[in-house]
Amino acid sequence: MKTTVIESNKGKEKVNGMPVSSAFEDKAKAENPAMSAEQQKSLDENVQKQAEQTKTEVPKVEAEQPKAEPTKSEIKAILVEEKPALNLEQTLKKIKDLGRLSNQRDKLIETTDTLDAFEIAQMDEAEETNVNHYQGCTLIIKDDTGREFKTKNPFIIDKTANQIKTLCYDKLGEVEAQISLTL
Repeated sequence: MKTTVIESNKGKEKVNGMPVSSAFEDKAKAENPAMSAEQQKSLDENVQKQAEQTKTEVPKVEAEQPKAEPTKSEIKAILVEEKPALNLEQTLKKIKDLGRLSNQRDKLIETTDTLDAFEIAQMDEAEETNVNHYQGCTLIIKDDTGREFKTKNPFIIDKTANQIKTLCYDKLGEVEAQISLTL
């Protein structure tokens, strides 16, 4: 095993008592004595670059200090500072909003339950007669002026019922997400 000693003498590094660049050059010459002048010049340039890099490169060691996480009491204090207490008017408004959202939620649940019960009853009857479970149903849509849309097409009724159910479940999720005692 070969041991290399690197010594520092007045800012100049030495390997085995020779300047760094000379040590690299001599080693390269010893390994390949039959080099052309161009190869020798290229090798000299590479050796000088390596010597400069070894002189200028200093490993950077950054000491990371662990960040202290706030305690629960500190978090509560921050939240209290950010959200002031509600006055009477704000409290009453919040209660009305929650009541409205609660009523909306109840109506959506009632609609989906009614639609599910209707479909179950239709499926039970369809099993006995071996027809589409919406066969014989009528879908009627009326507006305030008395105009109406009426269809007995089981395909349209099925798609409409599924779309209504999907819309109700999506809206129910939105309403339930809004129901909260915090502002």
